[in-house]
Amino acid sequence: MISVPQLANGLYGTWLVLKFDMRGWAFFETSRRGFWASFTVAFIMAPLHFFHIVALFGPERTNLSFAPYMIVEVLSYILSWTLFPFVMLYASEFLGKAPRYFSHIVPYNWIRLPIEGTLYLVLLLSDFGIIPIEGVAFLNLLGLLALIVYGTFVAGVGLKITTGTAMGLVVLDFVLSLTTTLLIARI
Repeated sequence: MISVPQLANGLYGTWLVLKFDMRGWAFFETSRRGFWASFTVAFIMAPLHFFHIVALFGPERTNLSFAPYMIVEVLSYILSWTLFPFVMLYASEFLGKAPRYFSHIVPYNWIRLPIEGTLYLVLLLSDFGIIPIEGVAFLNLLGLLALIVYGTFVAGVGLKITTGTAMGLVVLDFVLSLTTTLLIARI
């Protein structure tokens, strides 16, 4: 499990990355241990994700009863957090940047906390009728833009690659996410 100093360093490193400050990398544990610790972000955001998923459950949305629906959603959540890091094992090797893998993936996982965490809060506000769906669409667009900008920055600095290549990796993440979302939606 993650220690309190690891959590504090991860959060502070994330704060620095949000300000496009490369000193943030000094606060991330870019090792195998830090890699696994960075998935704490997935556990922190899981309640927000699953509150949203439960709010969406209904017979008009799915043919599944609640238990199978939740099983599919849990597996989907795990896949959404693990597929890109797995693919990046091979992509970083292909790019000749395998030794920098942890310098990319650890901050990439951490940067998802403020961006996706905020988006989940917005979705929950919409689920409960506090924010109209039109506002959610606009805020989701801003969130997507933030993921592109910060994901490109993190990939570029973490892997020491060009901006174009870094943006290509962010696009790869979106394509993987979209593909898995569409496949899971068919279930």
